[in-house]
Order: sequence, then structure tokens, then C-alpha cells
Amino acid sequence: MTRSRTMSQALGRRTLLGGLTAGTAALGLTACGVSESPDSGEKRRGGDGQSGTSREVKADNGTITVPDSPKRIVVTDNYAALMLLELGVVPVGVPDGTAVPTLMPEADHAKLKDVRTIGAPGTPNAQAVAALDPDLIIDQFYREKSGALKTVAPVVHFDWTSGALWHEQIARVAGAVDREAKLTELKARYETRLKEVRTAHAKQIAASTWAPLSGGPSGKFFLGTPVVTVMRDLGLRIGAGIPVSKGEKFIPKSYEEMDVLGDCTALIYPVQFDGKATPTTQALLDHKLWKAVPAVRRGRAFPSQHFLMANYSFAIGAVDEIENMLGKL
Repeated sequence: MTRSRTMSQALGRRTLLGGLTAGTAALGLTACGVSESPDSGEKRRGGDGQSGTSREVKADNGTITVPDSPKRIVVTDNYAALMLLELGVVPVGVPDGTAVPTLMPEADHAKLKDVRTIGAPGTPNAQAVAALDPDLIIDQFYREKSGALKTVAPVVHFDWTSGALWHEQIARVAGAVDREAKLTELKARYETRLKEVRTAHAKQIAASTWAPLSGGPSGKFFLGTPVVTVMRDLGLRIGAGIPVSKGEKFIPKSYEEMDVLGDCTALIYPVQFDGKATPTTQALLDHKLWKAVPAVRRGRAFPSQHFLMANYSFAIGAVDEIENMLGKL
């Protein structure tokens, strides 16, 4: 298993929405291959699961008493919103700018578009949160700001700024909202898809070398992406000199260094859910040096809507896309 750390704030998880719609940032959500779920640190009280019972959840802000099967959950970041949706829970409060249709599947947008907002990411409005009468608040990035909300409802902070794996994060969220069974089902679906693609395309996988990349500012591009972890789970060989320990990070390169892509059979670049690249990636795709890369000349540079890893659905989406790419080699 591999770890990845956040990029700078301009390229990091917490600017998933604003950065992409403005076209000023590369895609940047952490990802990793699957491992066993970490110990959730839960201790049940009155563990019959009925209304009024509670559990103790070990979080990075302490051991927090939370209700069993909470119903009204506020999240302070958009990633937690996508994790909850996958677990079958629609949050009652999300940060401003969470429901952007170009940044998520249509079904997710439909569930989030009418959810009440609680202020800008990183600056939750306590009055707006209180008005939603939550029974749990989930935070992954803003421990200091979210801590003030503990007078409204229990706050669990699962730190996602120090290299945690995406599936570790969703496992902790699942534990906090009592949805471990659903998580197990999702994980099994992902592992099944991995096995199917590895079996069906063993020959293409063995014979190819890959690299993911995205556009950057001021004549730069970025090698690497969180989707590298899914690529490795599929058994793909990663080229372009991307180190094993840094494949999930974003490694800046100048356009003049584009010849590093010469060993690659296939390339993956990001597009939004409307199929369009952000301006910085489009600038890369339009550049003469990009068009001279061998894999590009052979028609083996492929778009992906799943450069981000918010949950297992994103990971499965990446597997589906890569299966289609393998079929074209």
C-alpha cells in the first residue's frame, strides 16, 4: 500500500470545487490502493442500536461520544459529503460550493444540490449549523474552526492533512455513522472489478507503461495523481520516472521536460464530469511539445473523470475508464 500527501492549498483536497471550476488548479485528491480497514476505535454504549444509544468514537480530536446511527449530519468539507453519499447518507449541511455538477457524477449532484449550506469551506457559520439541528458534525481539514461547533453537536475530526489514505478516511467516517456493513460491500465491489480487469486484459497490462499527468500554471505540468493507486492495484507499470513513493503526489515539471513521457505506452489526463479539461490542462493538450510525445501521436492519451479519490465509487469509475483504455491499446 502506498501513501499520498496533500498538495499545497491551491491544489489540495480542500479546494476540489473552487480550484477546478476556476480552472486555476490541477485535480488533487489523495488516493491509495485498498488495505484492511483501520481500527475505528469505537466502543458502544447501550449497543442495541436503538434510538438514544450512543458510542464512543476515537477521533483525532479525542474520544467523542456520538449517537448510534446518526440521522442529521453536517460536514465541513465536500469530500466527506461524497463519502456519506456512498454510504447511503445525505448530509443535512455542506460547505458553500459543494454541489458543482462538473465535479461529480450526476446522481451525486442531484442528491446534494438542495442541501443547505453552512458557509465557506474552512469557515463554518455556527448559527447556520445550529439551525440544522445536527446530531453529528464531521470534519477532516479544519480542526480549529470545527472545534467551536462542539457546543452545537458532537464533532469528530479525522485529520486528512498528514498523508492518510482515502480508504482509511472513508472507513473512519463509516465507523462514525455506523455504516461499516455498507463499506464492506463497496470494498468488495472494487476488489471484484480489479480482478475482472486484471484477468480480461492481462496481456495489455503486462505490455504497457503508463503515466498520469495534468496541466499546471506558468508553463508547467504535473506528473502523478491519486489515481496512481488504482492503477497500481490493477497491476499497471508506472513510467515517466515517477518514484514509487511519490506517484500519488503531484510532481511539477516544465514543458521542456515533457520528453520524460517517452517511455510511456499510454497517458491519462483529467477532465471534469462534463468532459472538458480545465484551462491549465487544456493548455497542455494544445502545446506543440505535448503533441510530439510518442503516446500522444499514437492516439494513446486518454481523458479521465476520476483523477480524484473521494470514495470507492470514484475508484471503481477509474477502473472502468482504464478498462476502456486497455481495450484501445
